[in-house]
Amino acid sequence: MTNNVLVLLLIILFSTSCSKKLKTVNLTSIVDVDEIAIVRSDKKEKCNCEDPIAYIPDDRFPEFQDLKYVRVNFHFPNASNKKYNWTGEKAVTFSEKLIKSCNYQLINNIKMNLPEGNNTPVYDAGYRMELEEDKSTSSGMAVYEDVDDENWYYIKKGKGKNNYSKAIIKKFAIKKDSLLNFFAMAYPPDSLKVKGFSSGRAGIALGTSLKIAGVRKYTIDEAWKFASVSNHEIGHVFGLRHSWYKSDGCDDTPVHPNCWQSAESGKCEGVISNNMMDYNNIQRALSPCQIGIVMKTMHKENARARGLVKKDWCEYNPNKTLIVRKDLELNRAIDMKGDIIVEKNVTLRLSCRTHMPAGAKIIVKPGAKLILNGAKIHNDCGQSWGGFDIQSNGSKKGVIEYFGKVKIENLPNGQTGESDSE
Repeated sequence: MTNNVLVLLLIILFSTSCSKKLKTVNLTSIVDVDEIAIVRSDKKEKCNCEDPIAYIPDDRFPEFQDLKYVRVNFHFPNASNKKYNWTGEKAVTFSEKLIKSCNYQLINNIKMNLPEGNNTPVYDAGYRMELEEDKSTSSGMAVYEDVDDENWYYIKKGKGKNNYSKAIIKKFAIKKDSLLNFFAMAYPPDSLKVKGFSSGRAGIALGTSLKIAGVRKYTIDEAWKFASVSNHEIGHVFGLRHSWYKSDGCDDTPVHPNCWQSAESGKCEGVISNNMMDYNNIQRALSPCQIGIVMKTMHKENARARGLVKKDWCEYNPNKTLIVRKDLELNRAIDMKGDIIVEKNVTLRLSCRTHMPAGAKIIVKPGAKLILNGAKIHNDCGQSWGGFDIQSNGSKKGVIEYFGKVKIENLPNGQTGESDSE
């Protein structure tokens, strides 16, 4: 092994616990790993950190599946006469009621209709919307009234079609890298008089912003009617595709004719889809794979949409410690909020990106094994985490193995390092 091989860890402190036989080695910098690792290889074992199946909820380990919160603001575009959209307290109330309804549907996910007779598991979606505060507004909330006589309205078909236009977004979106800008728009009154004008609830996702349309056709108390279309468009922001196609990336969402409602005959006869990413009159169900895609996007380090997620994993929380009592392979990225403890005679394999909060440690107890399989361990918030504690009791020792290119960053003394092969 060459000197620039990844290493975990200059021994800077030896300490003894309550048991005089138990010793702990605190490894807090990068040196030659040969003294600690018992197995090392230039080749990483097979693992796909992009597989959404790895991000499906697992009730056994809630510590690395805490809820993710998407930070949202609201815009209510209007003409200069302020006649065509909600204003003032009504705009704020509409925003709050809609977010509450969106979150209700995410919490109360429903069983898939298709395929008929399926046993597809039903999980909480694992994420929520959260309305941002803004002390500069009269309400104290991030709800804005955008005046633009040329772009305040929404038309999705025919003359004047502008649903794909980003003009209103470019002009009024705020903090697009860290907030989901939600434009709640109205239809122009003159267009509503035209026979055949498409005036139903509609929406479109455009980067890290989205538009929904038709809000003034309903009362404030009917904001809930926009929850399904809103969640559909937010799903697009976080990587979901229309699920009636085979190419949506999920095997648990069957191909179907995408019917709005059931019919007595023809292609829409019988049971229709109720999936959130289809166009149907229910639009509520999310499959496990679809949840996995959203979670994968939210955990992907350089994904633009990850910036919209509330960064609540920076500070150390001792109540969020992950205690690994059975062998566990984590083929997914995780944002830890506490320590990781690998119990005696247990193996933990980390193969993807692992964020450790400020001061948190990975503790490997006597007889336990930590495998770093092409893993990256760091602090996502620019702080220092606590490094590795490798414990021993007589001849029984905690050990580290590593395979392929491993990166260790943000250790207490500022050192970083990586293996020199992959």
